[in-house]
Amino acid sequence: MLEGDVQKSWQENKISVADEHLATAACDYVLTRFQLSQHQLLQRHRALLFCIEGEEHYLGIKMIAGLMREKGWEVKNLGANLQLPFALKSIERWDPDVVCLSVSQVHLLPDLQKYIAEIENMPQSPLVLVGSRLLNKHDLSASGSSRTIFINHIQAFKDWLLINNRESSTQDKMLAMGEEI
Repeated sequence: MLEGDVQKSWQENKISVADEHLATAACDYVLTRFQLSQHQLLQRHRALLFCIEGEEHYLGIKMIAGLMREKGWEVKNLGANLQLPFALKSIERWDPDVVCLSVSQVHLLPDLQKYIAEIENMPQSPLVLVGSRLLNKHDLSASGSSRTIFINHIQAFKDWLLINNRESSTQDKMLAMGEEI
């Protein structure tokens, strides 16, 4: 059962919270084992990943982190439930090319807008990628500038990663891909 299936089954009261946590732990274990088996490639880009404050569903960003590492990115995954001041400090200290945010709960969308606005106003000016299944039902495009890309499906992320992983990639090229998705 995939994370989305588990979450749907939980929402429909077909499984308990304990069952959801068990499924999450099993997926987390498999992802960790996979990531430990990966060979480190030459790192050309840096990405900082996290879930916004209040968001505990972290498996999506863990999968994204693995895909990025597989393509040679240097990745810091700060995990679930990261408060905005700590996110901003981490961006300031580490200076990533890309900041990936994850959110899966509708009531957190106003907070997501705050995160995007604060990150876009930083002097480092990283590209912001927002991944969420909520994008299938909610248009968030007004929540960010052209420096923010909203991705609602893993294939769209893979396409973005493929284009932006080439040797000649620049932040301008990353931005151009965001406009195509």
